[in-house]
Amino acid sequence: MVGAKKKNAATKQPTSNTKEDRISSLPDEIICHILSFLPSTLQAVRTSVLSKRWRLLWTYVPNITFPLKFVPLIFYYDLKEYSEREARLIDKTLKTYSSSKIKKFCIQFSADLIDLGPRMDSWVQFAVGRDVEDLTLEFSLNNTIRGFDIAKCYGYSLPQFFYHNSWLRNLKADFCQFVPDGRVSWSSLKDLSIGHDTLTDEVMQNILDGTPVLQSLKLLSCNRIHRLDLSLNSHLKKLVMHEAVAYVKEDDTVVEIAGPHLQVLEIMGFWFKKKCRLMNMSSLIRATLDFEVERGLHEKRNDFLEKSRNIVEECLDNVHHARELKLGSWCIQVLSTSRMVNVLLSPSLSRKCLILDVDSFSNQYIPGIASLLCCSYNLHELVINICPDITCKEFYADSDFSNSDDFGENYWKSQKIIFSHLLLNLKTVKISKLMKRERGCSLERVFTFLGFLLKNASVLEKMVLYGSRLGRDVLFVASKLLSIPRRSPHAVVLFQKKLMT
Repeated sequence: MVGAKKKNAATKQPTSNTKEDRISSLPDEIICHILSFLPSTLQAVRTSVLSKRWRLLWTYVPNITFPLKFVPLIFYYDLKEYSEREARLIDKTLKTYSSSKIKKFCIQFSADLIDLGPRMDSWVQFAVGRDVEDLTLEFSLNNTIRGFDIAKCYGYSLPQFFYHNSWLRNLKADFCQFVPDGRVSWSSLKDLSIGHDTLTDEVMQNILDGTPVLQSLKLLSCNRIHRLDLSLNSHLKKLVMHEAVAYVKEDDTVVEIAGPHLQVLEIMGFWFKKKCRLMNMSSLIRATLDFEVERGLHEKRNDFLEKSRNIVEECLDNVHHARELKLGSWCIQVLSTSRMVNVLLSPSLSRKCLILDVDSFSNQYIPGIASLLCCSYNLHELVINICPDITCKEFYADSDFSNSDDFGENYWKSQKIIFSHLLLNLKTVKISKLMKRERGCSLERVFTFLGFLLKNASVLEKMVLYGSRLGRDVLFVASKLLSIPRRSPHAVVLFQKKLMT
């Protein structure tokens, strides 16, 4: 028996010594695919020390990424040394790379380092020469560099050979100059994002003419564009315009956008004094209006109120057929002022979902919310996101309201006839982040509004309240909400911690 045990031990020992880990047993192609998910190519390079087999595997990874956005504080006073060191590292890495094909190439630098000139051209040439499909050239402002002037940052000038490419499918360029000598030809490009560029109307049109299959376009702070005609781009379904801040402070400039084929439109950010004029948006499915316009230094308050109302109401008129509408806090505050001049919004028969971002359920938002509900005849879903981090300034002061403007139960009862269409169609109500921020009078207003809907919405199916904490005051008012008689026999009230999207 002892001899038998020794024999079994002898036979098991070699098996234990020769056992290989599961990753090393995978084919090279699978390992390279796994390495492609690492956030940096330099991390993939470090795997070369694992074994002889792994020494050159990283050179066949289809993704190359250099995330060098932030300059270490140790180089605060010597950006040139840091720039040269990182450039040499990239040169050495690319020189060792073996694959003849790149799927994704990404360089993210601090905007303080964008004067690398020919070095950058060689990296772009490296990517283009390997038929790159997804290219990111992203330069961001570094918080450690205090004296950086964004207005004087012209960015990296893209080389002329780059404007003719049949492989590129996705391009993201931030602080890059687009100055083509001739016609642009990106025959396969589907997704284009351009940020902080002094694009002119002519260059933008040249890009649109040269991207026949473009599906998504994002423009971030491209402040010299005044007209965007997308009529001939039948494949373009999504447009995002974000923070069109003018570095040269022009008064009341207008950006015209014609997009008959657009299905998704987002107008975002701080537009200083600019105005966005939407034209021919007949195919819209989803629209987001989350922008803010600033009052001029010498502009009279009443004039600014009237101008702001005209801007928001004109935008709403042009997106009224979108099935989903999302509004930011500034736009809702503007609509709240319409009650003072008895302005009614144009009705929408197509709108099925309304999403509203506010920082509280208070005076400056409630009349605007009511105005939107009044004109949403066939609304099925209402979502109110209470976001305490919203930075929008209050549009007007509490003095704009009389002491009787408590916006409580009597206010909503007075709106019942106007809400008749809404109350016949509304099926879902969602309130997010309620338990985290709302207190006192504002909390009472929320539940008064929700109680009104429970009592009067005849086909309501679900009312969901989301929040990270259920405080004592919230639980007390919630218990009252659960006791309210419901007009719809199918209505349920739910409390959840997270908003499920």
